[in-house]
Amino acid sequence: MNWLQLSYQYAVGGVFFFLTLYLCFRPGASDLRNFSDRRALIALLAGLVGYLAFHTAWIVLASQ
Repeated sequence: MNWLQLSYQYAVGGVFFFLTLYLCFRPGASDLRNFSDRRALIALLAGLVGYLAFHTAWIVLASQ
């Protein structure tokens, strides 16, 4: 996998991810003042960034 494929995967996947987040956290659907909802949002974003970092490191190590 090269960098173009990685960027495409996270660009297209990111659109769907953030569209879903919008649907879940739009006004009236959830409340970010609620600790549980806020923790869920942070966990989802941390998971996306963590997987992106892992995936990027994997590509870097494989290309050496």
